[in-house]
Amino acid sequence: MAKLDITTLTQAADELLQRVENPHRRRILENYRRHALLQVTGRWKQIFVPQMTVEHPVCYLNLNRTSATLDGPDEVAAFYRTLANSGTNVMVLQDEQLAVADWGLATEATFNTYARGHVIPDGDPEGYYLVRQRIAMHWPYDRRGRLVGGHFYEHADLTEVRRIAEPDFITVADARAGLDPLIRPLPG
Repeated sequence: MAKLDITTLTQAADELLQRVENPHRRRILENYRRHALLQVTGRWKQIFVPQMTVEHPVCYLNLNRTSATLDGPDEVAAFYRTLANSGTNVMVLQDEQLAVADWGLATEATFNTYARGHVIPDGDPEGYYLVRQRIAMHWPYDRRGRLVGGHFYEHADLTEVRRIAEPDFITVADARAGLDPLIRPLPG
């Protein structure tokens, strides 16, 4: 398998930003775009600044055949911290379908997440893996364009775990090299 292009992470948001003129909807898209870039580059703490996220976010997760409610900033932040600490925050989206409205946005995409074998059930601890999941998300935002939370739903029957060669693996350092130039401040 060839190495995926990490710089395509925000392609759907970038394309939609070319067509959306409504300032509130543009702010939501810019927030979503920045959120993705910060998460994948391991800068998840910057997602929780008052300009991006409400004081008490709530997320509903249906991922990896489990369901959970993350209620409040500590629980939501712990989720992002766990992704970063396990090294599973690096991902490339493919075939993303994205729609924005005044209430927030909805998206569905194939998530290609890079993981080492020690976090893969029955994985070789020294191995390199790509986890492909089809995930639909609903992200509500407030009137200021700040993230209120999220609803994340995986179609588990489509999940694939593939062992890949080390040269095809994207590290956090690779993600930062490709994505740092794409990070920009939110509009005023």
